[in-house]
Amino acid sequence: MNSKTIIASLGLMGLACTAQAASSDPWEYYRMGGDYRSAYTTRYDSTFGMSIRGMYSFCSDDLLGLDLPNLGGAQLGLHTNIQTISIFHELSLNIGLLYGSKTYYTDDQGHGFKYEQLLVPMTFGYTLNIPMSDIATFYLGGKVGVLYYEEKASNTGGSIFGSDSGFTCSAQIGFKFAIGEKTDFMIGYEMNKYFSNVDAYHTITAGFSWSF
Repeated sequence: MNSKTIIASLGLMGLACTAQAASSDPWEYYRMGGDYRSAYTTRYDSTFGMSIRGMYSFCSDDLLGLDLPNLGGAQLGLHTNIQTISIFHELSLNIGLLYGSKTYYTDDQGHGFKYEQLLVPMTFGYTLNIPMSDIATFYLGGKVGVLYYEEKASNTGGSIFGSDSGFTCSAQIGFKFAIGEKTDFMIGYEMNKYFSNVDAYHTITAGFSWSF
């Protein structure tokens, strides 16, 4: 190969690199005929990440004939990704905070019996992530751990407080949508078993996940 050929080759490589750097679309190569699964798993080749989700839970069961209050809160998670050829696995540590209250037997003066719940689940989770396109990923998994909770019942005559801990578990399913090179928007559903004597809670979740 003579010097002119080498110079011409270097010039073409330089132009190709410049054009690639100038592109504002990180998925452009894959939309032009590449393998989107490689694109998506490449986004998760980082070892660690974190997530934050908003949570809204409700239960169709009752306690002593009273409807249980709905719960709202958030969950913070730290995770590690294990990449394979076309899917990736996620192991996570999670802590949540959920609160709910409801007033029963309210009279004309607004007086009644108020019941409050505070839940702090701490769990270990596994999630299987299956890319569906260059943007969307379907996920499903589960979590197990311990639950600390507080209960308070009060009226005009005073209040009763109690706390305890126990086992908790959940199953989850949902979708992740890429909104950045290492950032996803997540929306999903979880079935949470918080109390052994109460039916499972149904939980809607939405939030964001980052990989480092």
